[in-house]
Amino acid sequence: MAQMLLLLLTALVQALTSSSVAFTGDRIHLLPFSSLPPTEDQAFKVSIGGDSPLRGVLGGSITIPCHISYLRPPPPTPPPGRRAVLGSPRVKWTFLSGGREAEVLVARGLKVKVSEGYRYRVALPGYPASTTDVSLVLSELRSNDSGLYRCEVQHGIDDGSDAGPLCSLGVVFLYREGSARYAFSFFRAKEACARIGARIASPEQLYAAYLGGYEQCDAGWLSDQTVRYPIQTPREACYGDMDGFPGVRNYGMVDPEDLYDVYCYAEDLNGELFLGSTPDKLTLEEARAYCWERGAEIATTGQLYAAWDEGLDRCSPGWLADGSVRYPIVTPRQRCGGGLPGVKTLFLFPNQTGFPNAHSRFNVYCFRGEYNDTKR
Repeated sequence: MAQMLLLLLTALVQALTSSSVAFTGDRIHLLPFSSLPPTEDQAFKVSIGGDSPLRGVLGGSITIPCHISYLRPPPPTPPPGRRAVLGSPRVKWTFLSGGREAEVLVARGLKVKVSEGYRYRVALPGYPASTTDVSLVLSELRSNDSGLYRCEVQHGIDDGSDAGPLCSLGVVFLYREGSARYAFSFFRAKEACARIGARIASPEQLYAAYLGGYEQCDAGWLSDQTVRYPIQTPREACYGDMDGFPGVRNYGMVDPEDLYDVYCYAEDLNGELFLGSTPDKLTLEEARAYCWERGAEIATTGQLYAAWDEGLDRCSPGWLADGSVRYPIVTPRQRCGGGLPGVKTLFLFPNQTGFPNAHSRFNVYCFRGEYNDTKR
């Protein structure tokens, strides 16, 4: 989902940074600001380096490199005091997503102003000791940190900027047995996540998902043998240990033989996930054969979540390897599972249990790995 937004945001930021445009046939090529040759009167150039897009993982940290290249000698550094502060480069980082711009921080000398949404999780480790390294460190990554980051520098009467995209990878999701709610011991919970191409989520990953807007009123195992669940809107039956306050509810460390659902974590897809269909649809057995005949295998639930996290949107229920039937929605619409994005699951019963009968007919989601050279 994050990568889908980046395509639109990249075009936006290049317009904001005075991009040049080249036409070749029916394609438009946008040249970022940093690739344009400097003008004769330009004092310095600002460049965001590294891969494009930069890739971070949910709950982790990443450095967005930004460097100043002086094209002529910089102004001399005045002695300590107010003049030294005024003589330092002014650095501003902003975040662009969904057509909106938000300030991350503004720094000049030792004075740094951090916006509330980034407090305690951003820093400029090289500045002001270095007047050429104004790289931004962003920690406790959330899914909604994906977007474009712009580095602006003003020094004296001169200024410059550059921008680059960041993709925060990784998704936390609740998983349960098709037969019943709260059916996993701690050890079976870990096995279940591995079986569907994921791993059991850590408390840090669940908390990062919560900060990104995730909510689920179902208690599930985490990797430290605690049981928790994230609530954005407190309501009856979802209060847990926090009464009427939002947050991640925590049952603490629980007997490993107690039964709950599990929170799993999926990250890199490392291949191609695609929807397979036939006019008459497919049973589960036919679905496995369909993928195999196309040099692929039936996708796991973890792979479908990873594909959704990377922007896959298909309003078509399909078989998965565990016998469940699901479909990924990035852009919500009422006829495709309601008003919220997410991976939708077809359950047989109102309490959200029961997978469809294996002889039912649906489409199928297949997966072809990047290194899959098996001859079919």
